[in-house]
Amino acid sequence: MKKLLILACALVIAPSAFAAQAKPITSDCSGLVEKYDAATKTLTVKRKDNQQGEFVFIDTSEVLDGKTTAEASALGVGRKVEVEFFMAGALLLPSAAHLI
Repeated sequence: MKKLLILACALVIAPSAFAAQAKPITSDCSGLVEKYDAATKTLTVKRKDNQQGEFVFIDTSEVLDGKTTAEASALGVGRKVEVEFFMAGALLLPSAAHLI
């Protein structure tokens, strides 16, 4: 009975251990800043094909203007931007937003 309990626990823990090691899906998106909501830390980018991308900034996200770090307030409407991001579930989380 004890071995069965240990096996059951191992089967429950093992899949979550492998899932934690999965490499996140990364990509990039370029377009024009449509809006930045400082309250929710959400950036909306309109691409050339008129599709929108919505990115939620996290503590490690950074804004770069050229080679220098900038404040998120630099994400003004109409500015060209290239966003490097990774997916966490359905969320697009930027690692960096480069102002062009």
